[in-house]
Amino acid sequence: MPADLIPPPQRLWHTAPDRVESDWPGAVLPDALVAHFNLRGEAELHWQDGTQTLIPPRTICWLRAGEHELRLARRLASRERHECLTLVFPDAWLRQTLGGLDSELNESFRPLVNGLDRALLRLPLTEEDEGWARGPMQPQLCVQARQLLETARLTEYLIHALFRPANEAETAVSRTLRTSQERVRKVKEALLEQLDAPPSLDELAVIAGCAASHLSRTFTQVEGFTLSNWLRRARIEKAASLIATGRCNVSEAALEVGYQSFSHFSRAFAEEKGVPPSQWVRRLSEPR
Repeated sequence: MPADLIPPPQRLWHTAPDRVESDWPGAVLPDALVAHFNLRGEAELHWQDGTQTLIPPRTICWLRAGEHELRLARRLASRERHECLTLVFPDAWLRQTLGGLDSELNESFRPLVNGLDRALLRLPLTEEDEGWARGPMQPQLCVQARQLLETARLTEYLIHALFRPANEAETAVSRTLRTSQERVRKVKEALLEQLDAPPSLDELAVIAGCAASHLSRTFTQVEGFTLSNWLRRARIEKAASLIATGRCNVSEAALEVGYQSFSHFSRAFAEEKGVPPSQWVRRLSEPR
């Protein structure tokens, strides 16, 4: 491809109203490396192999995948408006810009830049990252000058991310983060196995290998919301799936995920989905 036809990197803002679940077009783009700066709200990717990827608030999700690998991408209903900045780095531009530097890439990013298979890397969004994402462009510049400056800013950010020395990446902070993420992973697995009768906080702390108070703080830091809120969301998502597939009616789904009180279930469902179960079920039957 001639150099003048190679598409430059782009930045795209995505927003969605709060308390409304919606499709998320552009979550995956072919022949490109994307980085989602998920500032507020949550999103979820459902893959063809049956796995799912949750993108919690204040997370950067670096992603490479083909459109054929993605089954569904959606912004989840939440109390706050979904706000995400997506950076798009086309493969042709990457080859032109990074040619000959493959061996110098940070090891964590090599599958994302060079790989052909699906690759994903989630990192915490720092205040510095958010400040960069929200940085304004000079309004008095002409379109061409703005594009040049935009490309330079995106290139600079990418270079800092891709070529960070391995010994710098392997700091005490990153090791602590990995430990925290592993603890949270174990806790989430335990909860998903017993949504109808979840383990107590003390029991979860034993599974995670830390004190209960530390687990509560760690879970909130990693996921962006409290353990109890995550559990409620997981229960409602499971109930919604049971209803949507026809395996259960609303009352049966509520019991299946551990709600003995239908009023409690209905209130929790409305807080997560934006509408009560009855209205949500009616929407399922509406022609699309």
